Amino acid sequence: HLFQEQLFDRSPHKPVFDAMQMASCVTCHSNHRIDPTSDAMVGTGEKSLCLNCHVEGDAGFTTASQMHDALTRLDQQLAQVDEVLDHATRAGMQISEARIVQANAKEKLIKARVQVHAFAPGEVDTIIREGLQLANQAHQAGQQALDELAFRRKGLALSLLAIAFVVLSLWLVLRELERRQAAKANRF
Repeated sequence: HLFQEQLFDRSPHKPVFDAMQMASCVTCHSNHRIDPTSDAMVGTGEKSLCLNCHVEGDAGFTTASQMHDALTRLDQQLAQVDEVLDHATRAGMQISEARIVQANAKEKLIKARVQVHAFAPGEVDTIIREGLQLANQAHQAGQQALDELAFRRKGLALSLLAIAFVVLSLWLVLRELERRQAAKANRF
């Protein structure tokens, strides 16, 4: 947690916490009730820690809302990427490069969640934009794989129809040949 502490130390909260003699990590995260972290801790929702000090209309409230919205946006985009790539994987499509891009996008979300401790929405947004760009790339790669799958299935269906037509034609030709042979044998 050293990195989070370093980010906090250069945040606008540090001088305020120092002036009020409040411990940096413990004030928001407690030392007895160590809850699993989540994006809900940042923002303006009922589980937000920001609401312990900030009220609607102040700069901190707006900042918390902006950071939460940015985190949520990338998290939701990554959920869509998971869905598309999982579908492509189940279909047997090769998407290993898209998985690498997806992993990089997930790493950006983690970095943005850490960056929240600087309480600088511009810095969080920069990381989120990079993550969204990577997530979009992974999503497009997954969608291209699914489009290729659809194309292959159509090609397979057309091939099967062509094969069925040839088999039916051969059967009809053989049947006609057999009928002619039988008619020829009956003449003699």
